[in-house]
Amino acid sequence: MAPPFIIQAGMSVVDYQQRNSHYVKKRIDKQPAGLNFYEYRWPVKENGQVRVEAGNAGFVIPNVLSFTGTEDAEYLEGGIFKFSIRSGLTPDEFIEHDQARILLMTHLQSLLTLGWKPYLRYHTYPRLLGKESFAYAIENGIYTPDPTYIPSLEEWMKLRYGGSWVFYYNDDFLEVSFERHSKFMKVEEPGVYLATHTLITIEAKGKNHFKDKERDNWQSLWVDIVKKFKKQRYEKEVELIQQGYRINTRYVEPKIHPDDPVEPDDVDELLAIIEQHAIE
Repeated sequence: MAPPFIIQAGMSVVDYQQRNSHYVKKRIDKQPAGLNFYEYRWPVKENGQVRVEAGNAGFVIPNVLSFTGTEDAEYLEGGIFKFSIRSGLTPDEFIEHDQARILLMTHLQSLLTLGWKPYLRYHTYPRLLGKESFAYAIENGIYTPDPTYIPSLEEWMKLRYGGSWVFYYNDDFLEVSFERHSKFMKVEEPGVYLATHTLITIEAKGKNHFKDKERDNWQSLWVDIVKKFKKQRYEKEVELIQQGYRINTRYVEPKIHPDDPVEPDDVDELLAIIEQHAIE
């Protein structure tokens, strides 16, 4: 088996080429929109491997089909700021749904053991834990539930066609998601799963909170937008408290901007209600 392809968020193109020199057919796609794409696709029925370098929290993704790295042509010093790695859960196309559940949840537990921490988007993503977080994901469709919670097979199948979990470690952010083929959803029959690992730099994560030209000035705009987003989160949490949910006030935000942690003004009443219904 060939050695794993090595990637690291923010790695330079020179480093990317040198560390993966044994893969001679790496494809570079330079777009006029200002983004350069670095791609590799493994031959059919060949088990590719990608090694994600992240300090002491590095890991290997098996059964890789392909990946794409993205570089900003106008900000080359930022390196390849994003990698998207697509893989199967096993070498075979079909897999039992319960086996898929166990394999993916085991992988999430291993990331936590390595030191990756759960991440929730500031706006609209309430701080929930355990079964409540998974129930919220089932109900809302777009949410990153608590990765420490192992869903039952019944809960797993209620995730419709897929789900995602997001983590951070030092200056790296990682989203682990899966989707499954809608034609193979019978729990008693095998399904078809595709997993995606999206690795991005902390700066790219900060920019993702903005649109268009605002992205270039994200640091000067950060405090105001995070105050807005966090107030939306607290309002959503108070709304959920009225529905019987409890809030994980021990959740630790990552430090994305030098001014973090940023807190909104005039939310004392909301925070008092939240604290009364916090998870002990």
